[in-house]
Amino acid sequence: MNRTILLVDDDERLRDLLKDYLSDKNLNIFTCQDFEEAKEVLNFFIFDLVILDRMMPSGDGVNLVTFIKKKSNIPVIILTAMGEDDNKIHGLKTGSDDYVTKPFEPEELYLRIIKLLKLYENINQSELRIEFGDYIFDIKSQDLKKNNSEVYLTEGENNLLIKLINKRNNLVSREELADKEFDESELRKVDVGITRLRQKIEKIPKKPQFIKTIRGKGYMLVCREI
Repeated sequence: MNRTILLVDDDERLRDLLKDYLSDKNLNIFTCQDFEEAKEVLNFFIFDLVILDRMMPSGDGVNLVTFIKKKSNIPVIILTAMGEDDNKIHGLKTGSDDYVTKPFEPEELYLRIIKLLKLYENINQSELRIEFGDYIFDIKSQDLKKNNSEVYLTEGENNLLIKLINKRNNLVSREELADKEFDESELRKVDVGITRLRQKIEKIPKKPQFIKTIRGKGYMLVCREI
């Protein structure tokens, strides 16, 4: 199973142990030592699953779960020494998919990872293609087609479209669409990218049907799953 997992924990020994163990199980493991580093990485890379420590010097992992779930539909496992039921319930209510109490056996974590990956794979089978007008975007291959003919997108345009699709039919702020720690120049790049996308998929780019502007807030892709 060639999947890529983000592991966020300030305990270097635990990070190294889990990376070695899970790598031997043919999982690709990317590690971060705090939440800010993890947020930066999540802005640039796509992961199949995230594992994170609940409490670290940089804050409460529940806040990172909220950040992750706003960006994409990927499973999250929380690791914690806080094993009380109310803490577990709070973690699950805020979007985490599983809760593993320290200390734990690496094999237990591995089995929970595999279970979640299979569950999400089955869930996402019904969401493999997104349709807007004459266009269909295949999430798995990340290809855009119009009437079965492929539409060329630059890497930047494709990344923008994926971010809009991940939150389809909901507002996505310009800040969320920016590739880097945003400043005004990065936000302008987002607007330029949206303009170019509209030129490729809208019949009348200045009167868009699919990529709507939510004035003062951001953009929204109007589409449906098929």
